Amino acid sequence: MPPEKDWRAPPDEAGDEALQYCDIAIGYVSRNSRYHLDYRRALDRVRRGVISADAATAGLVQRWGVSYHAAPTSAFDRKLAVARPDLAPDSIILAPCLDGIGAAPRLDMAMLGAVRARMKIGDFLHFILADTEGDEHVWVAGALDVPMAMMVPVGINPLARLAAAERLCRRLSGMASGPPALRPPPFRREHLLTLLQVLDGQRAGATQRELAASLIHRRVRRYTTAEWVESPERKRIRRWLKEAVELRDGGYIRLLRGD
Repeated sequence: MPPEKDWRAPPDEAGDEALQYCDIAIGYVSRNSRYHLDYRRALDRVRRGVISADAATAGLVQRWGVSYHAAPTSAFDRKLAVARPDLAPDSIILAPCLDGIGAAPRLDMAMLGAVRARMKIGDFLHFILADTEGDEHVWVAGALDVPMAMMVPVGINPLARLAAAERLCRRLSGMASGPPALRPPPFRREHLLTLLQVLDGQRAGATQRELAASLIHRRVRRYTTAEWVESPERKRIRRWLKEAVELRDGGYIRLLRGD
C-alpha cells in the first residue's frame, strides 16, 4: 500500500487533527494482505481500461465495507476512502422527496462548498465534502434535479445519522458544520494509532520485546530474560498484538460504526 517507513515513527494518520473513525478503519484495512492484493488487482484493471475507477471502488467497498478510491492517480489517499453507508452511520443519504410532505428545494451544488471528490458508486452518486473538522460523505440516490430529502434509517446508531444530517443542514445554511459525530476521543485515538504501529512493527520483523521497548517503555531493553517473561509489558504487548490483528482482519467494521 502506501510507501513503508520506520514503524517506530507515528503513523501518517497521527498528524490529522480531523481524524474520524473511518479514517482509522481504512488504516487497518490497508494492512490486510488480502485487501492489499484485491486493491492492487483493481488498480491494474483500471490502468488497463478494463473497468472504471468508480466501478472498481464500488466492488471493493461492497466486499470490504471500506476502500480507498481505486484511481491510480490518487491511490492510497485516505481522504478519498469510501465506506458502505449501511456500516457507517455518519453517512448522509439523500433521495427524491415524496409528494405531499411539504415543499423541498432542489439541491444547489454550490451550497455544498468544497467537494473533495465525486464518484459513482453503484446506484449512488457519492460526494466527499471537504471540512477542516472532518469530511462529510453524502450518498445521493436518483437525479440531482429533483427535490431531495434526507433519509435516516432506523438501525445502527441513529443518533450519529441525525448528527451527520444536522452537519449537512448547517453547511447548506452557510454555517460552520461543527465537529463530526464519530470522532474518537483522545485516549481511544492514541491507542488505535499505537496498534497500527504494532502491526507495522510485526510486519517489519520486530520481536515482541522490541515492540514493547519502543511503544511502552525503553526500560524493557534492560530486562533479563526472566524479567521479560514475567513483565507486565510482555503481557500488554501480547494483548495489543491480538487486538491489532483482530481489527486488521475484520474488526475494523466496528470502527466504521463508531464502536
